[in-house]
Amino acid sequence: MADDTLASAHDRLYEALNVMLTGDPAPVQALWSTHDDVTYAGPFGGFITGSAAVTAEFARSAAIRLGGRIEVSDVHMVEGTDMGYTACTEHGLDHVINGESVSLTHRATNIFRREPQGWTLVHHHTDASSSAAGPAGELP
Repeated sequence: MADDTLASAHDRLYEALNVMLTGDPAPVQALWSTHDDVTYAGPFGGFITGSAAVTAEFARSAAIRLGGRIEVSDVHMVEGTDMGYTACTEHGLDHVINGESVSLTHRATNIFRREPQGWTLVHHHTDASSSAAGPAGELP
């Protein structure tokens, strides 16, 4: 990759998440390691392990087509030789949930591992969001 810094991997992640909000999971799925030690704990709750399960969850999330966009602030990065992480605040703006426009704010942690193809995502965690739940507490 031309720019294989942790900062560029972090930027690619949020660009890909914004594409996912339009219904296309492929860019975000491509950023994940294909090893089965990956984990995902997203805003809809739950804890998912394994490459196939995480990839499937992003396909499910993309199918919801929340729209809007995600912006980040308060980004903190630590880049090591083979591992790195970013911690930030995610601002989900203008998502459509249960027919209404909703904006959400979450804390997020992203853990990356350097693999032969560059930095890959091995863990993504955001706060669970009660704002994303339906009237009976169900998640999209």
